[in-house]
Amino acid sequence: MIENAHIIAVGDEVLWGETVNTNAAWMANFLRSFGVRPTYHCVVPDQERIIGQAVTQALRMADLAVVIGGLGPTADDRTLDGVSQALKRPLSVNAALLSHISARHSRAAGWRESAERQARALEGSELWLNPRGQAPGQVIQGPDGYVVLLPGPPREMQGICEKWMAGWLAGRSAGPIQRDTYSIFDMGESAVATHLWPLLQGAYPQMGIYAQPGRIDVRVETPATLMGAIMRQRGRAWVLNRIPVPVYELGQSSREAYLVHWLTDQGRRLAAMESLTGGLLLSSLIAVPGASHAIAGGLVAYDDKAKADYGVPLEVLSQFGAVSEESALAMARAVRHQFNADIGVATTGFAGPDGGTPQNPRGTFFVAAVAEQGQIVRRRYVPLERQAVRQIATRSAVSAIWQLLQLPLAVSEQKPHETKELS
Repeated sequence: MIENAHIIAVGDEVLWGETVNTNAAWMANFLRSFGVRPTYHCVVPDQERIIGQAVTQALRMADLAVVIGGLGPTADDRTLDGVSQALKRPLSVNAALLSHISARHSRAAGWRESAERQARALEGSELWLNPRGQAPGQVIQGPDGYVVLLPGPPREMQGICEKWMAGWLAGRSAGPIQRDTYSIFDMGESAVATHLWPLLQGAYPQMGIYAQPGRIDVRVETPATLMGAIMRQRGRAWVLNRIPVPVYELGQSSREAYLVHWLTDQGRRLAAMESLTGGLLLSSLIAVPGASHAIAGGLVAYDDKAKADYGVPLEVLSQFGAVSEESALAMARAVRHQFNADIGVATTGFAGPDGGTPQNPRGTFFVAAVAEQGQIVRRRYVPLERQAVRQIATRSAVSAIWQLLQLPLAVSEQKPHETKELS
């Protein structure tokens, strides 16, 4: 049974950063769909000794070594030679494979040598013909596990995987893995980890935390079995009941897409006055196709004069300061009025590196959302670098809108038009 795998990319151009290793990401997802957990990625140069060492090490630690690249026709394509040395498997030209490649090869100078080099096979290997190129895939079973060799061009590698490797893996792995993602936008990574610590320490279900500014994703992986379904529900219940802020189940959707579609279905429009975020909020919403039906417009009002020019009372700004709960609410009300929108949203704060007060130090921001049915204002303090503060504020503004409109947290299986009309 193949349970885990190492992914080895071969090529100087990948090692030096000239080519981005997208193959590893694709292969990791492909393996996971069969229940095989990638446990290691590495990149090695076009050197036989190092390629061989990487394969030897992989087989000590995993059931499967997937080697991608270095199977081409030139002298610097040395994967077969390195694996041959590591596994002590001789190389020879496979006559049937040579005939197949030759029939599809151009007749440019040196074509015969090129075909022969790509027709070399390791002793005892199973050959997987390339449906989109020439160099085949090969799979070898050794005493410590399996080695799969695949060409480096993504289109060719994926073609061999889809035609040959999928069926091969299906009979040797535990089956697909179910992955559920729970997203948290109103709490930092360390706080989330504290609430989930007992579950994170356990082996079942598999759980991980993945952080970016303003968003924490908790991923729970379980096998697609009856026991896996029980573990899946256990993990879900733990996350939803232990985290004290809203936890979103978005699936393949995003809050921005759902919000735009919901507003469109409800015939409502939103406008925003942004100071701290400088347009990031509206940009994230307008990136959704069809946003013109839901977004009335917006303003970037950075200094106090601009805020006042667009309807924020000067007495609010002078008494409470631009970075305050009162000013955020006044900005949201003003922009709602300016654009005759159903919902007004505002962001204001100190992103740094300068600014701040003893009450509201650098990294403090306020977001507000105002509609006919009420208003929401939030204060957060995130002592991070400037761009991170702005990104977190953008996501906090979406959270404020979500709370104000009482939108569902589990939207992965729910269409916007299935939500109830607000009274």
